Amino acid sequence: MRKSNPVARQILLSCVAVPALAGVAKAALYGNFVGPNISYIGVTEQDSQITGPPTVTSNPTALFGAPVLSPPGSDDLTFPDLSFSAQAADGSFTFQDGKLTMDIVPSTSTSTIHSLDFDEGGAYHLTSSGTGQNASVEATLLFNDLRITALNGSPLAIPIIVAPTFTESATPQSGTIAYNSQTGGDLSFGTVAGTSVGTWDITASFNLDTALAQADDSGDRITDMSVALDNQLLAQTTAESGLTLATIDKKHFDVSGTTTGSTQQVPEPASMSLLIGGSLLMARRRRRPAPH
Repeated sequence: MRKSNPVARQILLSCVAVPALAGVAKAALYGNFVGPNISYIGVTEQDSQITGPPTVTSNPTALFGAPVLSPPGSDDLTFPDLSFSAQAADGSFTFQDGKLTMDIVPSTSTSTIHSLDFDEGGAYHLTSSGTGQNASVEATLLFNDLRITALNGSPLAIPIIVAPTFTESATPQSGTIAYNSQTGGDLSFGTVAGTSVGTWDITASFNLDTALAQADDSGDRITDMSVALDNQLLAQTTAESGLTLATIDKKHFDVSGTTTGSTQQVPEPASMSLLIGGSLLMARRRRRPAPH
């Protein structure tokens, strides 16, 4: 009996779910992206925005934009759109919240996913002229969860929740940062007077092998995972006189993983029976005594 392809099954389920997703306001369904070892199924974005003063709430789309496998034919999913940004000036603020959901599965029956990395980064510009004025920006990578939902082709009654390990960094290229906070996927910095220009980066790493070991499932093969995350950018300023400006943008957002696999084909049961039967027949012939 031929085994079902896990990727084909996930794609079929995603296609069935399209009408429901299409009914959600402002959701962008980007579809499925199949690499040689890792497949990203049902990649969907839904965003929100708050600006003020006065407070205005809207629902933008395509802050991340449509992803691609880059380089082509790889397992790395990248979002090349550069429209994810927040700007504020002279006492205003802007908060952008981009949400992503997707399933992540092995592309073949011999692919094993051991870890996943989500990496994002961009640039910022802070300007404050005069005492008592300040500008600040903040980037947050927030995971609702990453869930292992199936092992060895069987759904789990209780998903395994995997926590990320975060790494944050900010590098001034011009000026100095007056204050800086880096913790748990959140990076914020600002200036009280002067100008600061630089870059920032946040990485979230998921060690799937460790998560399986902690759940007493070491050696099992992950066949389905789901992930939901928020990528948030905040720019805010206060001003009494003069100019205050705060801008932050996202220049890259990439998903990658470490995998192992085998190109050796496992015979199907019927083929295995023929192989065993043929071997036994050859053995009998070798044991038969020679005629006199």
